[in-house]
Amino acid sequence: MASDRIDLAELYKFDEIYWIPADRSSQPSEADSPVVMEKQEVQPEQEAKPSIPDSPVEPLNIREESKVKEPQGPGLQASLMDEEKVTKPSNSSERPNLASITCQLLIVGKINATEKERLQLVLSAAPVSLSTADWQVLEPVEDMSVEELVRETQASYYLFLGEQAPAWKETLVEAQIKSIANKSVFYFPRLISSLKDSEKPLKLAFWNAMKEMVRNGK
Repeated sequence: MASDRIDLAELYKFDEIYWIPADRSSQPSEADSPVVMEKQEVQPEQEAKPSIPDSPVEPLNIREESKVKEPQGPGLQASLMDEEKVTKPSNSSERPNLASITCQLLIVGKINATEKERLQLVLSAAPVSLSTADWQVLEPVEDMSVEELVRETQASYYLFLGEQAPAWKETLVEAQIKSIANKSVFYFPRLISSLKDSEKPLKLAFWNAMKEMVRNGK
């Protein structure tokens, strides 16, 4: 009998097998209880915060920062004045040194490069036979009269070529030689380079007048 005796302590060692369902639901065992994973609170990476200096920061002077720095050197106004000196055309009304003109033929008019080439061909032909060293071109000086121009220059004869000032036209005679201050003056209202082949009478009138002035001037 002693061997058949059951130790009560050993019997209730695993007492959970003797629980009734009501007690089991109210007191869950560790095996039946859901495993709850311990959530590890993940700390978000802390953003790098700028270090704040201990000493107070002085506020920016916006007016001083936004002020446009003035250019160094002579300044904008001086630069514009220098540019104006370069680009501003010379005043056409300024009188040239007329006393320095001592050529045989003085051509007065607004003569371009094409007209100069044509004049060189015409005037170099015989019997006129004037080289480029024998004649000069002068821009019209409208603040003086034709008589003043002729007196103040030292040319032998004069050719007023192309369009002239209205005040000068009162003194000049178209396509005719006129004596002014004892010098021969011829006014031809057209540029030679503008004459067409069909305008042969005008070409002959110009050529005959040039031959006459050169002959009388020699």
